[in-house]
Amino acid sequence: MRILGYSFSLLATVILLSGCIYGDIDKSIRYFVTTGATRYCEANHYPYCEIYAQCYRDFLEQMPAKRDSLSALSAMSTNLDYKEEPKKAMDNIYAKIKDNEKKGREDLSLDDSYLLFPHNRCSSIINAKQYDISNYQEAIDKGMKSYKLNNE
Repeated sequence: MRILGYSFSLLATVILLSGCIYGDIDKSIRYFVTTGATRYCEANHYPYCEIYAQCYRDFLEQMPAKRDSLSALSAMSTNLDYKEEPKKAMDNIYAKIKDNEKKGREDLSLDDSYLLFPHNRCSSIINAKQYDISNYQEAIDKGMKSYKLNNE
């Protein structure tokens, strides 16, 4: 019986720790994505990059980060980490969306649109162009609404 109790304690500890690790991973990925957006802004010599970065971060915090979308955010964060071409990071993400649409991979396009959504909301701060992600707006709004309800 003691072995069973010991195994249960160990399992509970592992589950609790994995939850903490998940939260840390979520925070670090969101930080990495925001840093990429800041690099984009600074590489283009836009004014008010600090305000843009804060705005971007605020909208990104409203985005769902469930297990599926967390891995998507992780993969997408590489899109914003163009060290050679940070000026074109948002253009490259948008091109990737269009390419995935041509291939019939709207699920991947939706994932990438989560990066452009905060940019579109904050682009007026730096006078940057917006990108057409209207095909995904309903899904983004639905995801944000359910994320907000689950975290209240």
